[in-house]
Amino acid sequence: MLEDGKKENNIRCIIDIENKYNDILNENLSQLNFNDPVVHIDHGIGRYQGLITIETDGVQSEYLVILYAEENKLYLPISYLHLVSPYTGTQKNNAPLHRLGGESWKKEKKKISKHLCDYAAKLLDIYSKRKSQKGFSFQKKEKKYNLFCKDFPFNTTPDQKKVITSVLEDMYKRTPMDRLVCGDVGFGKTEVAMRASFLSVLNHKQVAILVPTTLLAQQHFSNFKKRFSRWPYIIDILSRFRTQKEQSLILRNVEKGKINILIGTHKLLLKNINWYDLGLLIIDEEHRFGVNHKEIIKKLHSNVDTLTLTATPIPRTLNMAMIGIKKLSIIAHPPSERLTIKTFVQQYSSILVRKSILFEISRGGQVYYVYNKVRKINQIARKLKILIPEATIEIAHGQMNKVQLKKIMNDFYYNQFNVLVCTTIIESGIDIPRVNTIIVENADHFGLSQLHQLRGRVGRSNYQAYAWFFVNDIKYATSEAKQRLEAISSNNHLSSGLHLSNRDLEIRGVGELLGKEQSGHINNIGYSLYMKLLKRSIHSLKKRKYLSLDELFKEKPKIELCVPSFLPDSYVLDINTRLCFYKKIAVVENEKELKKIKYQLENAFGKLPKIAENLILIAHLRLMSQEIGIKSIKLNKNGGILKFRANNLINIKYLLNIFQKNPNHWKMEGPTKLRFIQVLKDDYLRINWITQLLKNIKKNLILNK
Repeated sequence: MLEDGKKENNIRCIIDIENKYNDILNENLSQLNFNDPVVHIDHGIGRYQGLITIETDGVQSEYLVILYAEENKLYLPISYLHLVSPYTGTQKNNAPLHRLGGESWKKEKKKISKHLCDYAAKLLDIYSKRKSQKGFSFQKKEKKYNLFCKDFPFNTTPDQKKVITSVLEDMYKRTPMDRLVCGDVGFGKTEVAMRASFLSVLNHKQVAILVPTTLLAQQHFSNFKKRFSRWPYIIDILSRFRTQKEQSLILRNVEKGKINILIGTHKLLLKNINWYDLGLLIIDEEHRFGVNHKEIIKKLHSNVDTLTLTATPIPRTLNMAMIGIKKLSIIAHPPSERLTIKTFVQQYSSILVRKSILFEISRGGQVYYVYNKVRKINQIARKLKILIPEATIEIAHGQMNKVQLKKIMNDFYYNQFNVLVCTTIIESGIDIPRVNTIIVENADHFGLSQLHQLRGRVGRSNYQAYAWFFVNDIKYATSEAKQRLEAISSNNHLSSGLHLSNRDLEIRGVGELLGKEQSGHINNIGYSLYMKLLKRSIHSLKKRKYLSLDELFKEKPKIELCVPSFLPDSYVLDINTRLCFYKKIAVVENEKELKKIKYQLENAFGKLPKIAENLILIAHLRLMSQEIGIKSIKLNKNGGILKFRANNLINIKYLLNIFQKNPNHWKMEGPTKLRFIQVLKDDYLRINWITQLLKNIKKNLILNK
């Protein structure tokens, strides 16, 4: 058994990794705070009031408490947590609470049922059109590919290996690839892109790599040239660093097939680019491209394999991934040598600025000082030169002459000076391992994704890195700015990009990010529930079925055994951790998942106490009941009732056989209700008896024709 501190860290890690997809949809309840809005599929939006233990007929159980309008409370058994989702739509304080038992939620559910069906049909149409397109089936050519992989100077992480395998398998298929790769800054997405690019050029197909900034294009160009140096492929770059004459020559060479890999900014979307034989499009930092750019990409390259890379995906793209329109891969773990970036949010202090810069340059490092107003940037640099005369300081921003900017960045890369005062021009992808301190002035003026991207510019080596976010006067920062700063400081662990995307969604609201068509519906039921229902709508439409909102939430079997079954706080102290495990157990789909949950609990907290063991055993009964077609089981010390679904798989002959053996103990009340008498005073005997009965029924299953 682990020590208390290590236990909590260990379990948090397990939860983060296992729930990475749920975190994207904000489906994981482990982040809930008291009074946060939640949505119940039957009752609507209320506020989470914590967990409470209640004793009924001598049996203790734990309940989730939800506060609704007019101060009414719902006490929800933990086995019903599959009906609850965190509410993400508007800011938390503005969540539209429903009245318990009121009509407004029922009306909203009816309205959204039709909308979901229509929208799901539209998305399926997009999906089917892409599926019907014929792309190029890349050949493996393993010998050369393996030689290229051997040149990689680092060990690939297990996550990288899985993602690379998925990407290559997509490329081998005839259907054009459309895959989103999410991975935090420095987690190895570029190597995924390089291997996909190599497979493409091996098959005599061209590669286009679209990036949002000139500096990132330059860095990719340098990295690709170095990585492909042993191979006879031509790599070039199209950006404002090129003269008009050079750009014209590049376009001619692309058309003739003389360039194999072209890296560029928005210029790659020009209509006058005629590709000789484009096979792969890679979009890096996709969140930096607007809707218009993406529409151009769709029109120009609809039958080309597309690989999208991002650290902080926007919800629009995640929508497509989560509902299966776009395939999704996640690099969740960092390389083993990476250290967490120490993050500080502070009122501006010249003393702290001086100390942090002096510390960095004293250990041979370099510093980014981000100030995002070009008209005052020279003034800031002069102020810093007076404050820290020991430092050598230069300036970089997007309005500079391209020759001058290129020289400044090259000089900084080769450590010719140690402090770069710059705008957000360095936000995307700039990788200089010596830079391990970043200072951002007026941090309250930046978006959450921007802050995360800026922080990701440091900590690219095995040195401890530091991020300082300064605010001129915290008292006058807006409410949203304070939320962003709180989010960036509290989410400073490696692999926090996906969670910060979620927080960005909460802070900014869905209307701005997802478009007007969906925003009203999402605000009314919450983003998490909306996405869950949309996914289920698509799944049902694929089977040519139309399901109502209630039918989309297929009811799980109700199991009432009059035995205590919960995680006592003496076993799992943290309430959010308990809540997370309750949700995982409530939504578990198969025995393999249930065994994994049990292992996670025992690995983090030790052997299960009896009442926690009961929780797992009842989940096991629920899975068996679902498979057999049992709607509910109610069992007490003297007997109980089994209710079957109309479409059950019960072997009637087996039931008749047990009736004949004990005719006074069994009675059918109608076609789906079985009453029985069985004296079972002991909790263990009761669970064991009903488990054995279900096992026997399951063993004797035949389809009821």
